[in-house]
Amino acid sequence: MLVRNLSTGSEIYTANAYLCTRVSWKNARKEQKESPGSDTCGLLIDTGCDSNILKTLMIIASEIGGQPVCDVILTHSHYDHIRSLSEIQAIWPVRTYAYSAYIGGVDQVVKGGEHILVQGYTFEMIHVPGHSTDSICIYCPDEEILFSGDTPLVIWGTEGTYELPFVRAFEILVKLKISTIYPGHGEPITGDCNRILDQSLRNLRKSRLI
Repeated sequence: MLVRNLSTGSEIYTANAYLCTRVSWKNARKEQKESPGSDTCGLLIDTGCDSNILKTLMIIASEIGGQPVCDVILTHSHYDHIRSLSEIQAIWPVRTYAYSAYIGGVDQVVKGGEHILVQGYTFEMIHVPGHSTDSICIYCPDEEILFSGDTPLVIWGTEGTYELPFVRAFEILVKLKISTIYPGHGEPITGDCNRILDQSLRNLRKSRLI
């Protein structure tokens, strides 16, 4: 799977918007020429709030000669993660997933535990209330990658206060085999992700729980 952050280089505050595709733009264009209607349409995880994200998608559409994104998964309902959704939906018929039913334009509400198949890849929805009540993480076991939104996964100390539902959800995350974490802001986390999560869980359990 190829993962491209469409927010890279943004000059305004915005969440990362990850476009996940099976093939590169060059190969996607080739597939469309050789077999019109090929499944080269991508998955977008969070839409961000920078208008340049839509411009980038339109450039990609021109490059591949087809629709650049068919599915959107929103990690939670905060403005910097969902603002561009309506603009994208105004141009392309995308299917949108989110935990919150109150986000305008959501086609399917997820509650955690669902498995969504996109371009041959399976994505598991994991409800992790903490940063917000509607936060989800998205796990792709085929690629061992986790899209975490704004869920705090690196817990450095034991001075914080955390709610038990967050800790219980974190216990699910540490059981996953993860090689790369794509957060809602900042750079991807690579290397021994499971060791990082294990240490974070130990710190969580030593913190004040309510």
